[in-house]
Amino acid sequence: MAQPHPYSGPVTGYPAPTSQHPFPNGNPYAPPPTNLYYYNHQTPTPLYRTTLLRRIIAAIIVATVLFFTIFLICWLVIRPHRPQFHITSFSISNFNISASSQRLTANWNARFQVYNPNKKLKISYDNIVCSLLLKSELLSQTRIPPLYQDTKNLTSLDASFSALDTYVDDRVLKDINAARPTLAFNVRLMADVGFKVGGFRARHRLLRVWCDNVPVSLSSATSGSGNLTGGSRECKVYA
Repeated sequence: MAQPHPYSGPVTGYPAPTSQHPFPNGNPYAPPPTNLYYYNHQTPTPLYRTTLLRRIIAAIIVATVLFFTIFLICWLVIRPHRPQFHITSFSISNFNISASSQRLTANWNARFQVYNPNKKLKISYDNIVCSLLLKSELLSQTRIPPLYQDTKNLTSLDASFSALDTYVDDRVLKDINAARPTLAFNVRLMADVGFKVGGFRARHRLLRVWCDNVPVSLSSATSGSGNLTGGSRECKVYA
């Protein structure tokens, strides 16, 4: 039998060679390339969330400390004080009350002395409402024009009240009959106040002035006039 020739030309029937080798770098044992980009979508881990939360809390604490530090420095520099109120005069005229019809007629005049003790703060008073009460019963109410005070300023403020044939209930009538000839009234003042230092204006706040038990001695038990007894009285101020 004849033996085949050791080399009889190229072997056909195999796939044609490609331009790319099936193995990186032509070596089946070479490590994978390092320049491949892998997109790995991962949700934040609990450790990342904890770190973010700590940073937010730290930022809030720092901002709060800075705010109160600035506020304290401003307070120490400005040293704000509430205004001071005194009733220097209080009078009643044309006082007349009818027990049968429970009708009251009278005129009242009050004068306040208002002092701004601040060295750097200027004060403005708006929407000033003044009320006159006998114990807790409202007898009359009036509005006062706005007021502006410079630093270390002393100003007088007048308020006038009137009651013309005004009905009063049994409790008011009994209180008047029991207290005459000296009656003690409560004078209340409320206003929107604003503080200004330089070009800075602080927000408005409600100012309440309580002048309680202001005594007036009547010239007659049933009618007449009267004036403040005991001299000037200091009022309580709330803001």
